[in-house]
Parts: sequence; structure tokens; C-alpha cells
Amino acid sequence: MDKVNRSRRIHFLLQYVPEEFEPKIGMYFGEHVIRVNGQLCLLVNAAGEVGIRALHPALAAELADVCDDRHWVAHGRVYDQWYLLPEDFALNDTKVVKWIKSSIDEVYRMSLQGVIPNRQLKISSR
Repeated sequence: MDKVNRSRRIHFLLQYVPEEFEPKIGMYFGEHVIRVNGQLCLLVNAAGEVGIRALHPALAAELADVCDDRHWVAHGRVYDQWYLLPEDFALNDTKVVKWIKSSIDEVYRMSLQGVIPNRQLKISSR
């Protein structure tokens, strides 16, 4: 997906982030991202896939099932807190909106306690 369409997609997702969280759109390793309180919470990767950060165990379990355990991969690392939505999910689906809001709430809550580490696994090069 080209950069313009990825930008449109991240701006579309921004409507689901409550303004009181003061969301910021930016770039992170070439991916379009939304941050709240300085922490990454949503992304659109180079392929145009939407990633949701799941810090709460219940959200992680639900997304692991729905997303077939597909995680965000960037610069040789797998980010296991991040789940890539299947392409057949409409971004305005009520489930997606609920997941986004749940992610934002938990990222914000945890960010008030300090920096949230990204758990990641290095991809082995064989």
C-alpha cells in the first residue's frame, strides 16, 4: 500500500481515539503510528495492515484468536504485544472500534506509571 493510503488509514483510525488522550500521529521505523502519552498504540504498516497493541491479557487473548496470532514485525523483530487485523475486518466494525478503545485505555493507564517496554523476539536468520 502506498504512503498516501497508509496515511489516510491512520487518520481514519484517529477518529476512534478520544481527544482527551491527546493522540499524536507520527512515523516509527517507516510505519504510520498513533501515540497516546508518548506511547505507541495503533499502527498501519507498509503493507497497509492495521496493528493494535494489546497490553491487557483479555484483549491480547481475543486478538490472538481473531488475528490468528499474527504479530507486527519490524526491523528484524516480532512485537508480540501487537496484533495485525485480518484484511477482511472493516475498520469501522464495532468490534474493531471496541478493541481500539480498549487498547488506548490500557496504553494510557500504563503510560501514567512509566514507559511501557515493547516485548519483542528477534527473528533468527537461518
